[in-house]
Amino acid sequence: MRKQYDDFTQMKIKEMCKSISDMTYTYLDPETHLPTKVPASHYEKILDQVKEQYMGEITSKQFLTIMYNQLTALKKEDDKYFQQALLCMDLGINPKDMRVDEQLALSMTYDFIYEKQKNMKKDYHFLDTEVINAYRETKDNPVIQAQAIKMSTDYEETQEQEESIDKDDDYDLDYN
Repeated sequence: MRKQYDDFTQMKIKEMCKSISDMTYTYLDPETHLPTKVPASHYEKILDQVKEQYMGEITSKQFLTIMYNQLTALKKEDDKYFQQALLCMDLGINPKDMRVDEQLALSMTYDFIYEKQKNMKKDYHFLDTEVINAYRETKDNPVIQAQAIKMSTDYEETQEQEESIDKDDDYDLDYN
């Protein structure tokens, strides 16, 4: 058996509103004993408003989901650059305009983040003032920057020495 509700759900908004207005009209106000007049436009405003709010919520959630999925994929692809990019965004730094002190600070801050993540595991949160403070301290402290440059230079020299030894070994093998 088909009910009035079944027909009602198939109507367009304007038809629904007129139908609701008609149903409301059949209600007799207990005080005045007169029918209740509510224009269909009143219901149309309510139903349109709810629809807009509902669509807005759906759209917002979909957009958030898309952003979340993209960020998750970027993080999985290269965690280091992902973390550094977030740090640049938070500090308002454009990576292509970074000076040497900013590059050093960014690199060392990532090392700080990595160690903190490793030690804290699931208790680590990126949006932490210690992370920002670590960046600023490194950027503003020439002693720390000098240490980073020295470590980098020492590493490069060690690499060059190892390559030189490998070449010498190859040279010795050719003559034996």
